[in-house]
Amino acid sequence: MLEHRHTYQRPTIVVFLDITSAFDSLDRTVLWGCLLKKGVPEKFINILKALYTNTSGRVRAYNHLSPLFHSSSEVRQGCPISPFLFNFAIDDILETVVMDVSNGGVDLLPEERILDLEYADDIVLLCDNAQAMQSALNQLEISVRRYGMCFSPSKCKVLLQDWQDSNPVLTLDGEQIEVVEKFVYLGSCISAGGGVSDEINGRIVKARAA
Repeated sequence: MLEHRHTYQRPTIVVFLDITSAFDSLDRTVLWGCLLKKGVPEKFINILKALYTNTSGRVRAYNHLSPLFHSSSEVRQGCPISPFLFNFAIDDILETVVMDVSNGGVDLLPEERILDLEYADDIVLLCDNAQAMQSALNQLEISVRRYGMCFSPSKCKVLLQDWQDSNPVLTLDGEQIEVVEKFVYLGSCISAGGGVSDEINGRIVKARAA
């Protein structure tokens, strides 16, 4: 998609977002309500609730076990169903952002715009103007907090592709997001220039090191 926009020299703001301990901080009570709203049968929700009732754990450090502790948030790491539960929450969060942000996203097809891409907790926002992007970030911050989660602004990055104006100042949780020239997303190097040379060079280096 970015290569297509680069071909036609369409300016694009890309924001890569990082949720702090995403799976560990998800509010289960809000999640159950989300599942019900999405049409998941209540009997299945009750099974999930039973699975998460009285969740406890211990931590081993330096060959010593911590006291037993109980958890009322999070989805279980390593559980096959956890990514699906998390995706329900993320979809609900981003649906709210899409509905509340006008003129957001970028053109993908005639009369069709796309604002977000997500893979588990790896979220990307795309806009062609800074005002819409800041509105999306503001709304996303509110929606994420509703689920008990928050962003790590220092780990979030802004990439400006084919951007001719001065660099926009975009903030998240009161902190300015750093502008970078390239970013590795899901293993692929995306560069502000829109080219693929950085990605090719990166793959060559990995192949030589293998």
